[in-house]
Amino acid sequence: MCHFWKDQQNAITYKELRQAVIDGTLTEETFREWSNDYSLLVQERLKFMWDNALAAGSISQPLMGGLAGFTFNPDTPAIMTWIQQRGAELITASSTEQRDAIKALLAQSVRERHSVDELARLIRPCIGLTEPQVKANLRYYENITSSLRKQHPKMKAETIQRRAREAASKYAEKQHRQRAMTIAQTEMATSYNKGADEGIRQAQNQNLIGIVKKRWCTSGDDEVCEICRSLEGREISMDSSFEMVKGWLNSGGNLTPPAHPRCACAIEYIEVH
Repeated sequence: MCHFWKDQQNAITYKELRQAVIDGTLTEETFREWSNDYSLLVQERLKFMWDNALAAGSISQPLMGGLAGFTFNPDTPAIMTWIQQRGAELITASSTEQRDAIKALLAQSVRERHSVDELARLIRPCIGLTEPQVKANLRYYENITSSLRKQHPKMKAETIQRRAREAASKYAEKQHRQRAMTIAQTEMATSYNKGADEGIRQAQNQNLIGIVKKRWCTSGDDEVCEICRSLEGREISMDSSFEMVKGWLNSGGNLTPPAHPRCACAIEYIEVH
């Protein structure tokens, strides 16, 4: 994904970035191209990851361990629909996040504090980041600039900006790696839990297991958040949804984790009849 974002950065010229700063926005064509890029990423990379995680999740439950003759079918309408829906959601969310991030850099208040050329050079390394990450990167750049001015009052403004940009660019690389890891972990968890759910349903359709209830299980460590801690041990029927106050990441009616980025929760399925 970091290579993917790097390619997007290289695809847009400095002239285009400079004009975007002057206009206060990037062109709609650029945003459409980024959306198409995400579509290709989903088709060529993420679908393969989803398929593997779905298969792994389908046999992950102890309940499935002793089932003779069970074979997971990855090509059911339910799974194909889920993959299409998940892909569409990810493309839309990623494109929207990218648009919002660039808009944050091109906001009136930001343009009033920085020159056209300065902002044009700041935008490219930030392509692929979320809006909060972009704002954090801009604050980092401004802090570096301020520190250099205080520590080196005779240093040329161009030199200060160049050094601050280099530092911000390295910070952006770290932010890209963090975001890529978050997406990968979240998508793996989402498809793994979907695979577990679908595996149980397929086994039920084959009359290999009976009625099942599901129990929310956290990782049990200090990293468990308040949202997931409140769900720990909660038991509901297969087709019921888990309730929570805040928004839910997973599509499909809140049937399975994850509840938030990098959520490490899973479901235990228990045969009751």
